[in-house]
Amino acid sequence: MVVKSALVFVVVAVLLTYYCNEPVPPDIAHPTQFASFGVVMRTVWNMAILGEYLGIGTEPQNLRYILGSLIGAAQRVKGTSYREGLDCRDTMFNRVRVRVYEPVSVAKSGAKVPGLVYIHGGGWIMLSVDVFDELTARVAKELGIVVVSVEYRLAPEHVFPAAFDDCVAATKFFLQNAELYNVDRTRVGISGDSSGGNLAAAVTLALAKEKGLPKLKTQALIYPALQALDFNTPSYIDHGHLNTLSKEKMISYWLWYLNNDSSFKEVFGANNHTSEQLKKSQYAGYVDHKMVRPNLRPKVVTPVKKESIKFPEIPNIATILDPRFAPLMADDDDLKDLPPTFVMTCEYDVLRDDGVMYATRLRKAGVRVEHDHYERAFHGFLPQNDVNEVAETAVQNYISYLKKNL
Repeated sequence: MVVKSALVFVVVAVLLTYYCNEPVPPDIAHPTQFASFGVVMRTVWNMAILGEYLGIGTEPQNLRYILGSLIGAAQRVKGTSYREGLDCRDTMFNRVRVRVYEPVSVAKSGAKVPGLVYIHGGGWIMLSVDVFDELTARVAKELGIVVVSVEYRLAPEHVFPAAFDDCVAATKFFLQNAELYNVDRTRVGISGDSSGGNLAAAVTLALAKEKGLPKLKTQALIYPALQALDFNTPSYIDHGHLNTLSKEKMISYWLWYLNNDSSFKEVFGANNHTSEQLKKSQYAGYVDHKMVRPNLRPKVVTPVKKESIKFPEIPNIATILDPRFAPLMADDDDLKDLPPTFVMTCEYDVLRDDGVMYATRLRKAGVRVEHDHYERAFHGFLPQNDVNEVAETAVQNYISYLKKNL
């Protein structure tokens, strides 16, 4: 009996050791915190996959429920005292759900203040305004501005362009009705993190062409996902194995948003979702690795018309060149009239190069850009600012940028 118990203990210990053997970069800030986050994300994904296998929801539905429950439980323990001094209310902008944060002092004085539209991340499939409630409340409170957090429709139940359409509709409503919220419509910016950064950048590009609307004052993009053309950028190659956000998981997010067909994961992972013609076109130049690794030779490209490009037989695949879906695919001329831009990137993030490339192209187009890069940080680190001083510094720098540019 003792031998059997000892054997079971050894087997369990070995399995736990293997499971918790999370790859940790040697110079990462707070390595234990990083490893724990990676293990949690891997566990959540495995539970979601197992649930689908057992007939309990789909993988994205399970991800949404499990991660939402974990974060929600932590938030209930923490409470909402950080909202003190704010009037927070849920409402509808153009039939899109939003949460408005207005400093009580602003409502009393009637003075016109800046505004900010915030679009949350979550791979287009999960999370909510609730998850980012503390950050959006802090921005409203510290800057004395009105923040609108958008609760857009989620994939894969609502594939592209649903989320984009919701964010455009909510932003336009805010710009058109700013005075109702004591906001100066000429001082409204937009921001978002991860997939929310994608949506914020896409909305900025779309509204730059709109006539009869006030121009957005700035866009602030936090580790944004900006392209689905090249999954072999240096950051995907170097950090695609990290469970904080792996290459495989990022491709899943893109596919759920694109067409809800995960059967093409391996095709996308091998960069076989494009064609030789596309890989030599101007679009390949928009993700030229030389922007990240200056020692490389620039990519030689041949301009082609979008409608003449041939693609593999993948549902909606031509959408990967649509700037509303992938803002980094915007032509150079479309970048020229964009507002001052803040781009935050992290070293240990598959999306690092998306942000670096966008910042580089915007500067080349004449846009004023502030690129805030964190060498020892990872994707999704910002909400850990209460226990991670690098994340707190990043939050402070982000808020400081908004203060100067709204």
